[in-house]
Amino acid sequence: MAFAQAIFEECWPRWQQHFSPEPRLRLGGIWLADLADCTPEMASIYLGSDELGRWTGFSQKKRRSEWLGGRLAAKWAAAELLGETTVDWQGLSIRNEEDGRPYVATETQSVVPLISISHSGPLAAALAANLPCGFDIQQPGANILRVKKRFALREEEDILTASLPEAFTETKRLTMLWAAKEAIRKAVRAHPLLGLLEIRLISGHGGCGAPQAPLALTFASGRKQDDCPPNISVLCFFADNLAWAMACLPIPKE
Repeated sequence: MAFAQAIFEECWPRWQQHFSPEPRLRLGGIWLADLADCTPEMASIYLGSDELGRWTGFSQKKRRSEWLGGRLAAKWAAAELLGETTVDWQGLSIRNEEDGRPYVATETQSVVPLISISHSGPLAAALAANLPCGFDIQQPGANILRVKKRFALREEEDILTASLPEAFTETKRLTMLWAAKEAIRKAVRAHPLLGLLEIRLISGHGGCGAPQAPLALTFASGRKQDDCPPNISVLCFFADNLAWAMACLPIPKE
């Protein structure tokens, strides 16, 4: 089985500078094709007993690969952020809170990274950070045009059109917007979960939507809640025919 690996490693320092306070970020991923023939014996090398039990409980092969890929990517990213030279695959456990959010559990580290996991198309990936974070990848498809009224306002489409190069199609622009809003929903600990139309794009600036020059999007939240910042910045780009989006938030005050 191939190990999860760093993604866009040369870009991390530049990405970190976009957020305030400046976080520490690590992004890892694994191609799901590498997990297609994974056996329980192989999976047991990388999963603790509880994790292995959950993995074997999935009946669909595709779902097993997506779930395992997300966990491997998250463990790799968390280990990198912790400065570990090798990944303690079983010592780092990825669990879920009651609302479904994944988190890192370990008995050897007093402070653990915060994580966010996503998968789409051929890839599973995870972001680890020392601040609350949200991460999403989305593969573009024609369906995004049919459902755009559920998440996109006309003025948001206009902002993206003005902010991105002409080569970006409507499908790509909308996929980027969807990924950005999903990243925010994962980062913000709002109850109930923020609605996609509650999150409103108000500006776009910076790069051209490439990994080396991501587009910085600023969103306003329609929810007045302690854990919900009024403005949220998201870095977005396209690579490997996927829209990538990441958000980092200040740690809420006690």
